Amino acid sequence: MDWIRSWVMGVTCAALVAAIAQTLMPKGPVKQIGQFTAGLVLLLAVVGPVFTLDASTLSQALAQWRTSDTVSLPASGTVNGAALEGLIAQEASAYIAGKAAELGAECRVEVEVSREQGDYPVPWSVTVTGALTDGQREDLAWQIEADFAIPAERQTYRTGEEGES
Repeated sequence: MDWIRSWVMGVTCAALVAAIAQTLMPKGPVKQIGQFTAGLVLLLAVVGPVFTLDASTLSQALAQWRTSDTVSLPASGTVNGAALEGLIAQEASAYIAGKAAELGAECRVEVEVSREQGDYPVPWSVTVTGALTDGQREDLAWQIEADFAIPAERQTYRTGEEGES
């Protein structure tokens, strides 16, 4: 929410500066160049923040939103923490296994949940056990990072044979 507020403020300020600059410029080619420049500045104010988005933070926010949308909390607002963590781990594991199946890989997925990032449990790490090709592993790793904000460092892949990963 802070990001949106600062983006709106930036666009508003850029529009005000552009409007003031245009009214103060003399007519003729200088005003045309000034209008063009003001338009570019306004365009940068609108589009610029998109290029500064942190993909992992955005993915994590989407994962939290997706999780909070699928879990209905009782009216009292209290939830058995272990049950909620178990439900989130189970749903995330099933989702990742489904994505692996879409890639043509059959595997077993275990997701660990953590509350380190806030009050609600979120998927923190994942272990995938199964025979995946390098391409499937790369695609699945990217999908897990994009959907759950679990970076490659917290993703473990095992072939199913003891001691091998």
